[in-house]
Amino acid sequence: MVKIGCILLVGFVIALGEPSAFAQFGGRGMGGIFGGPSRTPRSNTQNGTNSPPPRPAPDSYEVTEHRLALMEYDLHLTEQQKQLWQTFASKVRIYAGDLSREHALTNIPASETPPVTGLQHIDLLTDGARIRMNELEDIQTAAKALYATLSDDQKKVADARMTTLIVTPSAAAAGDSAGNYSGLGSNRYQH
Repeated sequence: MVKIGCILLVGFVIALGEPSAFAQFGGRGMGGIFGGPSRTPRSNTQNGTNSPPPRPAPDSYEVTEHRLALMEYDLHLTEQQKQLWQTFASKVRIYAGDLSREHALTNIPASETPPVTGLQHIDLLTDGARIRMNELEDIQTAAKALYATLSDDQKKVADARMTTLIVTPSAAAAGDSAGNYSGLGSNRYQH
């Protein structure tokens, strides 16, 4: 009986020394079943709430930049491929920047923007579509040049990454950054 008591005592002492051992009882504050006061929840000091800080919008430039970095890392580019990569990445950044700016403009209340006529609105939409089309054609040209230099293994990575890297304006506006332009492909390499 004394042996069992010693084992239990040693186990309890070890549990006291391990901070995560009381996680199910409300933490070190001995709240929960031990009856003591629980720890006060952490709050976001910026806005006084317990919510986590806001995450960047899924269509944000930062997300595209992150995905480009992941793709570059996964491709293990050779010295000969790096210049073609830089050209491709810069074209993608231009497109992503324009989409982010366009998305930000849609969040401005109509009362804060100058009024436009119906024809001006159609002109703006047409100009925006034309610009995006030119940017996508630039990306396509740069992607084809890069793709031609990739090994079979690199092409597998590029195929998976490119489908999540370039999104349509409607997918970006809807917050669907995982959507791809063609509607085809795998999201296997998406992070």
